[in-house]
Amino acid sequence: MKSAIYSRKSRFTGKGESIENQVQMCKEYANINLRNKQIDEFLVYEDEGFSGSNTNRPEFLRMMNDAKNKKFDILICYRLDRISRNVADFSTTLQILQQYNIDFVSIREQFDTSSPMGRAMIYIASVFAQLERETIAERVRDNMLELAKTGRWLGGVSPLGYKSNPITYIDENMKERSLVKLTAIPEELKLVQLIFDKYLEFKSLSKVETYLVQNNFKTRRGNNFEKTKLRQILMNPVYSKATNNLFDYLSSLGVTTCGEPDGIHGLLRYNKQKSITNKSGHICKVDREMDEWIAACSSHKGIISDEDWIEVQKTLNKNSNRAVSGIRTHNALLTALLKCGRCGAPMYITYGHKNTISNKTNYYYACSMKKISKGMKCNCKNVRVDDLDPYVITLLKELGENKQKLIDSLIEKNKKKASTDNYLNQSENINNLMAKKNKQIDSLIEKLSLDEDLTDLIMEKIKTLKSEVEDLKKGLKNIETDEEEINLYFIKLLLEKCSLIDTLSRDEKKLLIDGLITKITWNPDTFEVLITPINSNNAIEGKASKKE
Repeated sequence: MKSAIYSRKSRFTGKGESIENQVQMCKEYANINLRNKQIDEFLVYEDEGFSGSNTNRPEFLRMMNDAKNKKFDILICYRLDRISRNVADFSTTLQILQQYNIDFVSIREQFDTSSPMGRAMIYIASVFAQLERETIAERVRDNMLELAKTGRWLGGVSPLGYKSNPITYIDENMKERSLVKLTAIPEELKLVQLIFDKYLEFKSLSKVETYLVQNNFKTRRGNNFEKTKLRQILMNPVYSKATNNLFDYLSSLGVTTCGEPDGIHGLLRYNKQKSITNKSGHICKVDREMDEWIAACSSHKGIISDEDWIEVQKTLNKNSNRAVSGIRTHNALLTALLKCGRCGAPMYITYGHKNTISNKTNYYYACSMKKISKGMKCNCKNVRVDDLDPYVITLLKELGENKQKLIDSLIEKNKKKASTDNYLNQSENINNLMAKKNKQIDSLIEKLSLDEDLTDLIMEKIKTLKSEVEDLKKGLKNIETDEEEINLYFIKLLLEKCSLIDTLSRDEKKLLIDGLITKITWNPDTFEVLITPINSNNAIEGKASKKE
């Protein structure tokens, strides 16, 4: 009978039960307590540096795949939470093991799923493991919120106009303490003041955006200010001076306020967002309900009066409520791909007046920078959708006719580097595993030099690890080959469609263009179009016929 041993440790440290110790204790337990199982081989799976909050661990996933292939008959671990601290994950794991008639043993709790009582006790223990994890998380959150009420900066990206600085102080018990506070950046605060002043003047995010672009004001990263970023700045109470009036306004919205408002210092906002897992399985941030927010007086000075800050919030809410969505239905094919040949900015869809004779509205591609800067930063001419789209269709036909040239270039490029995100993710995981195992080999070699009595044991382990590294290298090569074939097959399929593009529906044409093209550049001076095919460094150039 074969037995799997799974060991996990959250950090690469020398404290607690090491990976090696967990494995050794599992073997000793099996030899003493599971002699009736007649275990003659152990398959060891080790995840070091991985949390037990989920099961997305390379060795764990490999083990579960081996379980489905019936490569072992029993799974042993040192402690229950080595498998998972999440009840749902643990329950799923146990169901899979039971489905393939694999027993599970946890030596610390001495649970064995070969008996009904053992299975029941396993579920109970897993519930308590998750309860412990959630209790710790709740305690950390409560402590963070209590610290927030003192007005401390708890980390993250500091708002425009401030930087975070750690400071030390002596508390009432003469103990040295440390905290982080916000320190003003005068030049940035001048820009923040300007943004508030202009919004109060224009009553429009679009007009403030235009003003900042026209006058070359940039974000910290050197980008143009966008309306989303401006809204975040204008809604942040960090800039407002804390007063009783401001506290009353925030309280009316359901926000919990803390501290003593003095009309000088600003506010810090806490507990505004939380992390959730969306439908695609990715973790993202969403806003909490406002009655969960906390606004606390801080040690930094505010720069915006309470009256102005409240006025800005009311105007933002008013404009948001009456905002009308833009054009959502049109026949343009090049949106999200078309770039201005003068400034490189994306081109968006706009429309002209309706033709009184044909009763038809003409749509245009227009430079977004031209719109934002009111023509100061770019004066690219608009181009009609029914001028540009058909010409790009013609270029795609030519691309399909010369498809072998593109395919040959992709084959050459794929020999140097696989191009898909899937390959990058898988190769990164495999490379991390190889690095880990090579590190273990180096550690064993070091032990070998210190204790010759362990030569046989260590050399056997080194041999096993080297064999696993070679298997991983083969897997990496197979991934690259598979991805290359998938890429080329997909692109060949799209290129074949190019010859039939006139027979495709609008949605099919859009999918074809998005699948084959990475960028389209429009030059208004020469009426030329450059299209850059997927994974290609060579653009296809052509000149459209201009309608008068």
